Amino acid sequence: MIDHEILAGAERQAELEAAKAAFFMSGGQVQQLGLSETQPRRPLSWNTTMTQRAGARREFMQKERDLAGLIRTHAVVDTAHGPVTRTAIQLRNKLRTLGEKLTTPQVEQIAAKYQVQLAYAGRRV
Repeated sequence: MIDHEILAGAERQAELEAAKAAFFMSGGQVQQLGLSETQPRRPLSWNTTMTQRAGARREFMQKERDLAGLIRTHAVVDTAHGPVTRTAIQLRNKLRTLGEKLTTPQVEQIAAKYQVQLAYAGRRV
């Protein structure tokens, strides 16, 4: 029993051979190229920013986790009257004294992402 795909392949091959014979009979020629001409062309420019920054997202996420740890550590201050939660502005100022230059929205976003409770500053939006 012969497979139908084998028969279909043989028919396609016969059609190809007939087309090649007609091409050569009409004066067609085949030009064979050297190895260097058959290699794919090299890209004109490579996206080096992607290769240079392969670990950038991982580094960013680690830096963000470190900042979230700092925010969590300094979000609550123990006073004589009990713990007091800082606002985003107070945390921003505290982080700036520690050398981390963040904006208030960045502090709020990181705190929200890592579920750190902050005091409401009463700002009007």
